[in-house]
Amino acid sequence: MTDLLYYARGIHFAATLTVAGIVFFVVFIAEPAFHKAPGGARLAEALRRRLAWMFWIGLALCLLSGAAWLVLNAASMSGQPLAQVYAQDVVRTVLLQTDFGNDWVARSGFACVLGGLAVAVLSAGGTASVWLKAAAVIAAAALAGSLAWAGHANGAQGVEAIVHPAADVLHLIAAAAWVGALVPLALLLAMTAEDPSTLAAAGAATRRFSTLGIVSVATLLVTGSINGWYLVGSVDALTESAYGRLLSIKIALFLIMVGIAAFNWSQLTPRLIANADSGAAQRARRALCRNAAAEASLGAAIIAIVAVLGTLPPASHANHPVTENIPSDASFQHIHGEDGMADVTIEPGRVGTASVSVHLLDDDLDTLVARALTLTLTAPAPGSKPVTRPAVVDADGTWHVDGVDLTAPGNWTVAVDALLPSDKHLKLAAPIVIDAK
Repeated sequence: MTDLLYYARGIHFAATLTVAGIVFFVVFIAEPAFHKAPGGARLAEALRRRLAWMFWIGLALCLLSGAAWLVLNAASMSGQPLAQVYAQDVVRTVLLQTDFGNDWVARSGFACVLGGLAVAVLSAGGTASVWLKAAAVIAAAALAGSLAWAGHANGAQGVEAIVHPAADVLHLIAAAAWVGALVPLALLLAMTAEDPSTLAAAGAATRRFSTLGIVSVATLLVTGSINGWYLVGSVDALTESAYGRLLSIKIALFLIMVGIAAFNWSQLTPRLIANADSGAAQRARRALCRNAAAEASLGAAIIAIVAVLGTLPPASHANHPVTENIPSDASFQHIHGEDGMADVTIEPGRVGTASVSVHLLDDDLDTLVARALTLTLTAPAPGSKPVTRPAVVDADGTWHVDGVDLTAPGNWTVAVDALLPSDKHLKLAAPIVIDAK
């Protein structure tokens, strides 16, 4: 099932970035370029038609792979085989009562809105109004950026709960604006003929793409550094964990892409723009087309890595001592905040009477000592009254609460309030899925 999840995530990321990238390319690059080179009307119409086909295929893949990701994630969260996920109403529970499911509902709405706007924006005549184009850009950015709530940025506490998701949203939008627009750019360059008017359109488009690329790369560097700070934590973690090693490969591929883009910007684009009717311009155009295709291939490899990274524990938590020993019938949640972390295990993780254990950890994944700890559980039904119980610590430093009544399946909320020796309270909260009997 893990392999299927990799494929679903990879296809979904690729389709989402492609769909958003096409909208960004049409609105910010292609349309302005064609306005500056009106002689390329036939090229503009043919390009819009091909981009429309790419968009609709990408949107269909986005919706289908998103549905597959939801079902696979529901099976993983519930511990049920795929055949039982629908029979036990697990998908509906995950969709309506988890942050992941709520994000998917919102993203489905964004996809539908974007599809409706794309009918006008991608029409062969290119007659969409400025307001429709602006709305399409917003919908595309929302579709790409909302992927942040399906990853590691979800569930953070304190300042991290604001900074990390915000960085992730901008990272995804910038990736769509750059990586997602590479194939449309390569297509435009490939379709450009000897006609000076089409060469002028290609030159204008390449110049505008370079500007958008510079902004996108700068955004990716800044937001990637922020995400790395939270998810990696140290240089050693880059080599000592599977997450860190994969991330290192992703960074290396990204730097190669930046190198190709820099060469395009400094060497090839000026030749295309300055020699609109010469053989030098045609050679530059062909080289730019090849390089855009190469960058797109590297981008696809990065997306494949991202599909795997999202299923691995962050490098900062890679040496986690507890996750390998979770009972098969238990529900588990790792909650991290600025002042510490908590591993919460509910056994059995289904409706009935259960026992809860809480293991507090510091940033070095050592046991965090507390003077007292209270546990609060809130059922998923709206208006449910929270139940708070004091916990008892054992010799290993793990806190326990026995005889907890779990009255309904769904996405419960678990909250931990630990009194530390410094008299400071460590407060953590997160959702945890409870299965039906």
